[in-house]
This record gives sequence, structure tokens and C-alpha cells, in this order.
Amino acid sequence: MDDNVSLLPSVHYDLPELLKVCLKTANSGSDATHLHNLHDLVGEIYVAPYVLYEPKFAFTLKAKEKAVGYVLGALDTARFESRLETEYWPKTRDKYAKFTEGLTPHDMRLIEKLGKQGFSAPELIAKYPSHLHIDIIESHQRLGYGKLMMKHLLKELKNFGSIGVHLHMSSSNNRAKVFYEGLDFVEFDVNPHEIIMGLSF
Repeated sequence: MDDNVSLLPSVHYDLPELLKVCLKTANSGSDATHLHNLHDLVGEIYVAPYVLYEPKFAFTLKAKEKAVGYVLGALDTARFESRLETEYWPKTRDKYAKFTEGLTPHDMRLIEKLGKQGFSAPELIAKYPSHLHIDIIESHQRLGYGKLMMKHLLKELKNFGSIGVHLHMSSSNNRAKVFYEGLDFVEFDVNPHEIIMGLSF
């Protein structure tokens, strides 16, 4: 890893930067800023819950002290989602319920499914009880950081007793699929919108 780049535990004060990273990678790895008027919304779904509720498995990739990526995991998906439904999603839904004007179609779609991302299908978590997300902004993609970040998180999950981990990705993101296959992930389920992949330990 470059001397100016480091992978560090994510902390609460990283969140504003991590929300920006999420937005800048939300279009199948590319910048999605133009698709959203509510710029924090994507990150408050896919990043904030992990930093706030699973900090042991949240890591920030920093280049010259600026966040350029993250890898985030939940050890026990069912327990994690249950906690979010009690402690996180109600207040997040209330926050975004008041936004009714100037929304893009992407904003509206995300607001409609707040807290309903569907990670916890019973047959999925029975085999792969943990799950993860990883994103790196375009300037730092294809430099080997993703593989290092994944290996670090996978090791942490395994060390804490996980028997398997899964992830959801866009069915159109072929480059990501090849990347995960290189880490021995296999397809669990495929539909027109997403691919679910899993790795057993």
C-alpha cells in the first residue's frame, strides 16, 4: 500500500466523508451525484448503520488523510437488521418523510425502501450469516486496494466466528462480479436487478 494510503478503523467523525464516498460510487462504482438531490441518502442507507452499529467491522481507506473508500461488514446479519429496525430505521424514515419536493426518481426509490434492503432472507443467512459492502472512488480503483481491504475484513469476520459472508451488487456491474469471483465468491442468487454472492469460510 502506498505510504500516503492507509486502512483505518472507521469512526463517527469519518461519516460525512464516507457519505460522500458512497454517493461518488453509487452508480455501479461511478459518481451518482447527478442522480440524487438528497446527497446523504445513499450513505445513510449503506454506510452509516455499519459505522454506528458495527464499528469493529468498519474500515476507511484514507489517502493523505482523506477518505477515498471503505469496507463495511456485519457479523450477524439477522441481529444487525433487528437492531436497526428498532434503533435506526424509524428515525431515518422520519427524517426523509418530510422531503416531498425536488426529489429525483432515484431519491424516491430509496426513500420507499428505507430499511427494506432484504439482506436477511433465511436461506441466505443460514449459509452466509455475515454480509459486507465495499466502495472506492474512481481515482483509487484498480490499484490493488480493494483486494487488500476485502482480505482484511474477511479475516476479521472469520476471526470473530463467521462461517460465511454475502454481498449484494448490481447485475450490471460486471467488473465487480469478476473482482469478487477472484476472491472465491460464488453466485447465490441472480435477478434482473442484482446478484447475490457468497463466500464460505
